[in-house]
Order: sequence, then C-alpha cells, then structure tokens
Amino acid sequence: MMRKKMFKKGLVQSLGLASLLLLGQSCTDLEVPLQDSVSVAQSDGSFGGVVSAANSLESLYNNLENLNAQNNEYACMEVAANNVAVLTRGADWGDNGVWRQLHNHTWNPTQLYVLNSWNNRNSQILAATQLLDPASSAGRTATQVAQAQVIRAINTFMVLNFFGQVPFRGVNDGVDVDPAVLSAQEAFDLIISDLDAAISSGDLHTDGPDGDLFTIGEAAARFIRAKVNLNSGSILGAAPAGAMDAVIADVDAIEDFGFMLDDGDGQYGYFDIWDLSTNDEVIMALDTGTGQRVFNMIHPNQTGWNGFVTLTETFRLHGTNDVADDARLGLDGPDFNGLSTGYLRGQQLDGSGAPLQDRQGTDLVYEDELLTSLEINNERNGIRVVKYPQRGDDGFPSPTNDFVWLRFAEALLMRAEAGLRGGTGADPVADVNLIRERAGVPALGSITLEELNDEITKELNTEANIAGNRAVQIRFGTFADTWEMKTVQDEFRRLYPIPATALGSNPNLVQNEGY
Repeated sequence: MMRKKMFKKGLVQSLGLASLLLLGQSCTDLEVPLQDSVSVAQSDGSFGGVVSAANSLESLYNNLENLNAQNNEYACMEVAANNVAVLTRGADWGDNGVWRQLHNHTWNPTQLYVLNSWNNRNSQILAATQLLDPASSAGRTATQVAQAQVIRAINTFMVLNFFGQVPFRGVNDGVDVDPAVLSAQEAFDLIISDLDAAISSGDLHTDGPDGDLFTIGEAAARFIRAKVNLNSGSILGAAPAGAMDAVIADVDAIEDFGFMLDDGDGQYGYFDIWDLSTNDEVIMALDTGTGQRVFNMIHPNQTGWNGFVTLTETFRLHGTNDVADDARLGLDGPDFNGLSTGYLRGQQLDGSGAPLQDRQGTDLVYEDELLTSLEINNERNGIRVVKYPQRGDDGFPSPTNDFVWLRFAEALLMRAEAGLRGGTGADPVADVNLIRERAGVPALGSITLEELNDEITKELNTEANIAGNRAVQIRFGTFADTWEMKTVQDEFRRLYPIPATALGSNPNLVQNEGY
C-alpha cells in the first residue's frame, strides 16, 4: 500500500503546462492550482518533459481520487440513470435545476456537471500524455509508464463513453493549434493499446487482495480492460470480434490473483466489503475520503446534507423488506441504534436508540413510497443507501480514506454478461449465484440478460466507478425508458452534448446529434 496517506493535503503538483494548453480546448476555468510546474520547455518552446515523473504520476492519481465526489462524473453516471435522484427539499438542493436536468434528461450543452466532466477528464488525458512522452523519460521508471498508460486509458474511456469523441492535443501543440478529434473507433483503439501495453509489459504489480490496493496493478488494469470491452458494442455500434471472450479472460486472470467475494463473516456482515482491513474482494481502492457517498444520503440530524436518495423502484427490485432474505438491504431503521447500512428505511434512531426527528419536529421516517416530484419534497422523502459501515461513538458515520473503487463482485457480473452476450468459457448462472448466495438470496436455475440487468443494479446500486449505471442502461437499451420522476424518452441522450465552450474554441469538434 505504498501510496496510502492518512491525511490528504491537496494536489502534490498542479498540471502546469497542461492547464495552459487546455485553454485552447475549452475556455472554462479548470480550477488548476498554480503551485508548481510539472513540465519544462525547451529554448524553442517545445515540450521538454515533466520535471518529476513521480510527482506527475501522483497528480494523476490525485485526480482519479476526485471521482469520490457526488457531482460531475458521478452525477453524469448515476443521477442520470434509473437508480439515484437528488430531491429539492424546500430551499435545499435546488441548485438552479442542475440535478433535475440530469434526472429527467433535459440537459443542454451548458450543463454544469457535463462541462466539468469534459474538462476534468480531458485535462488528465493531456497530463498522462505528457508523462508518457519520450521527452519525460529521464528518471521515469517502467512501472510509472505502465501506470500512466492505464490512467490515460481510464480518462480516455470516460470521455469516449460520455461524448462519443475525444479531443487529443499533442504535447507540442500550442494554444493556437486546434486539437485533433479522435473518432469513437480511434479513441477505442488508443484505450486498448494503452491497456494492452501496460498489462503485457510486466511492469505492473501482481498483488492479490493482501497487497497494494492503492496503486494500479495488473488486476486493476485487467478489470478496466474488461469494462472497456464489455461496453464496446454500445460505443462502436457493434462489439469487435472476440471482445466478450476478452472480458471473460481478463476476469479469469483477476480471479487467479486470489480475488474473490468477501465472505461477510466480519463485524459488518455483508458490508465488510467496505472495510479494507478484512477483505478479499476489493481490487483497487482510492486513497480519498468516503464521506461524500455517505453524508449526501442522510439527514442533517444524522450529520448529513440530505439530498440524494435511491429510487423506490430500485429498492423494490430486491422483492423483500427483510434483511434475512437479502443481506444487501441492511437492518431496518428501528432495528439499529445510530445509522444502519444498506437501504435506510423506517424510523431512524440516534446512537442511544432514541427516535430522531426532522428539523420540523416530525419523526424521521424514510418510507417505502414511490417518489412523485423532484421539486417538492419534505426532509424525509426517499429511501437512502449507505454502504460504508464505519461509525463513531455517537452511532453516526466516521468516514475513512479507504474508498472502494473496483471490486470482484462487479468483475463476476461483467463475466456473466459477457457470457450471455456470446463469449465462451463463462458460466453466467454460477457467477450470479455466487453473488446471490453471499447475500442470502436463493440461487437461480437460469438467467437472461434482462434478469442480469436487475442483478447488476441490486449489487452495485450507487457505486459508479468509471462508467456507472448509465453505461449499464445503455448496454441493455433502457436509458431512454421512463422511470420514477423521469418522462423524457430521447434516444440521442445516450451521448452527452459537447460543451458549448469547447465547440466555440475547437472547430474540429462536431456537436452530437440532437443538441
């Protein structure tokens, strides 16, 4: 766990030249702290390499850790999908409609979180490209190269998955040069090339669950390659020959490293998954705070800020309200002193077992009722999801810096899906049943793709890492459907719009259909 730091102090390095060059790509404020430069220029103005390969790589990791946030990429992955909503409660969470736009699919090319996601990920493609450039070879290790290749692949995939095209600026392109734009196929090829090179290099660590979870190893790289190949059909129009077989092979290799489903026999039961001290399931964690994925769901009287909920339809997919029938539900509110884990429902209690109230003096009861409005809600509407089990003496959350990012359960679900989509060598029923049986849910005798979609949602609800539930829905053809509080059925919204500011500054970009 070489990168593990108990206290974050912000970015070690800024993007320096990367931020300057990106001004030619977008006219928006990238909010890059100008503390130090990560690059040097030659006398002729050409790129002279990064000052410190170690610091540049650390900066790339730090930016990945920003994916723990509740807005920007996470919002585009989960709030726009059919499992999470952000409810306006009086004067709280209105935010000029930015959350409602995502949930009801009414966004436009000026949508704030779409713009931020564009800027965030594109800036990191350039930063990784600078580190990978031959001019940066002095003092750079082979392991740093391999990790930077994977990080560039992650960022390129996120841009491709969101926007269907990827601007690419060379390290020697000045601000007067309009970045070239990679087509979906060209961007996909770059992603796979980076991942293939990193994995085949032998320069990534091969640790299993007892090793370094905070830097990219071969298992994490294979997980990402499997995810890219699994989404290839929806990105390219048709999956390349052998893509599903490649997914299965990568998950098999991850399993060979010793990763497996956590057995849930620790103090938190099923939710031991989110406790790295006793865990065989987490393939990669981010050294960043877990609080935003807890506090955004819970009421101020539980120390939270009370905006996010899961959709009631998603909760009801489990088909039960009894934790004995499905461990993923967690204990009902009245059965747990303090904040429970899983789906928070029913009367909420403080650490001593006393019933909590909302700020108007009404009992704080999260009810199993269909949600009807994004705009008008009380403080109690909506079932919440909390997966991190760490609690303080008062029974309320005590967040850590162990952010679970990639886990083996998702790898099993990817292998199962690849098998159902024509890949060979997988046993989809067996993989799904491992997950169901761990949760105490009866095994299935068979499974269809439609049924697998529900299994993915039940296991991974709210967890978005690199593609999220949005990508799942696009693969399964449900992203244009209606759901709770969502009526718009525009097929073109499978892609987000190119931000207006980016279009205005780079004539090589072409706006996506429908915008």
